[in-house]
Amino acid sequence: MDLSMTLREALEREASGTALKQLTTAVERLSTRYRAVAAASDPILAKPVDVLAYAHYRMPATFGAVRAALRALAASGTFEAGSVRSLADLGGGTGAAAWAAADVFDSLEEVSVLDQVPEALDLGQRLAKASGVSALARTVWQEGRVGSWNVSVGSPSAGGADLVTVSYVLSELMSEQADKIVAEAAAAATRAIVIVEPGTPDGYRRILRARDQLLAETWQVAAPCPHQGECPLLAKDEPDWCHFAARVNRSSVHRQIKGGELSHEDEKFSYVAMVRRPAHLAQGFAAPAADASASEQPTRVIRHPRKNKGFVELQVCESSDASNASGQVRRAVVSKKQGALYKQARDIGWGDTIDLG
Repeated sequence: MDLSMTLREALEREASGTALKQLTTAVERLSTRYRAVAAASDPILAKPVDVLAYAHYRMPATFGAVRAALRALAASGTFEAGSVRSLADLGGGTGAAAWAAADVFDSLEEVSVLDQVPEALDLGQRLAKASGVSALARTVWQEGRVGSWNVSVGSPSAGGADLVTVSYVLSELMSEQADKIVAEAAAAATRAIVIVEPGTPDGYRRILRARDQLLAETWQVAAPCPHQGECPLLAKDEPDWCHFAARVNRSSVHRQIKGGELSHEDEKFSYVAMVRRPAHLAQGFAAPAADASASEQPTRVIRHPRKNKGFVELQVCESSDASNASGQVRRAVVSKKQGALYKQARDIGWGDTIDLG
């Protein structure tokens, strides 16, 4: 079941008793704040109307971006997706990441959302109960701040959750606080961590900082990188940044409060999905799949494919050595003469993986 429509309907019901002008004014204020790209000294969601406006303004887009990142994690082959039974969402607000996890992982049973804004948790709880998904309806909503959260989800013997998500949070924090929440995610997660930020140069820098922090511990990259080394985009003469896009369908209220005419928008985001290294490999380098060669690692399409008559141009990131310790970005051309690979390339999308052989 695709939960995106259920989420939009639940949001519209919540907005039915609030004047559209109030929501629009709040969205304009929030939009200005988020474009500032600076740490917040006070909670951004100060009033109930701010929380409701935020949910309409950002929740569908956050859901779409996190769902795309979780799908990439599930498809990475680094762990058994069906074993994800518990989730902790740090700084989760109204619970968009929890909805995304429920959409991707049918096995999800326990969810905990932690945030510092009680009004966001209250709205998130109402929305979750309207989802029709038992794991969401049973979500534990915890109030707290970075450094004071108690992740009470998952097996007590495991000491945390199978999966921990941190979405669109790091950009609201000072670097020291961001490092702390990444450390908290690592302490709470028993299997995987997914971190999502805006698809901007600043958002990607924050992703790389978190990636480096986790690589220095007992974690390895599952997606989007097909390697464990430094980002090759940074070594280009004109440095680029890695980001992707998720198509988000807009409700009528969403279109009105954002002043948009299209029935959809594309949410640009950057992310990293990390998994714990096997215990016997924790002290050294480990490729995403045990004993895998570089040729077996996924090649990631990192820009929109250019589809021409008789050939497809792809910009890809791939592992550049047998140890999977470094990567490279290159232009790949797949011609019609390549048969099945050409057919695959014609259908490939931005962010997908492809085996170029």
